[in-house]
Amino acid sequence: MSNYYDEALKDKLKQLRILEAEANVKWGNWKRIYKMVGVDFEIKFLKAEQLLKTSLQKDTIKKQISMVDMMIRAYEQLNIKCEESGYIMIQPSARCFTFDKKTALICDTDDEKPVLELIHKDEKDIMIFSIEELLRCIPQDFMRAKEILSKLDKSVNFQRVDYD
Repeated sequence: MSNYYDEALKDKLKQLRILEAEANVKWGNWKRIYKMVGVDFEIKFLKAEQLLKTSLQKDTIKKQISMVDMMIRAYEQLNIKCEESGYIMIQPSARCFTFDKKTALICDTDDEKPVLELIHKDEKDIMIFSIEELLRCIPQDFMRAKEILSKLDKSVNFQRVDYD
């Protein structure tokens, strides 16, 4: 049987998880976010995350609730710092990914790409792709193999294709 504190903790954790997801959607991956907020804030933020993880494993529910509240405040400050940094929020039609230690913004169509290029022109270390562009890069034999295998099992996943 759960009591008031158990329910309060669950509600606070849900609120925290929503803030985490929103931060990634609005600002991109953590590499990009930490670049926006600076090293000092990054260290404090990571310390707060570590304190929360430790608390969730060891402390009383009251202490856990206070630590979740601390982390919620940290996410609120993260959003403020990101807004003050001058960086642009990720557009709703784009997603931010890290691949081979590089940051890539991906939009759906080629038509959306010039808008992203204009918005993020000052971010020199970001690559911008459209899904259409990436699909054009897929070799025909790979597409045929995927088509054949997908007819057998939709869950087929390729990890990497190397041509020698």
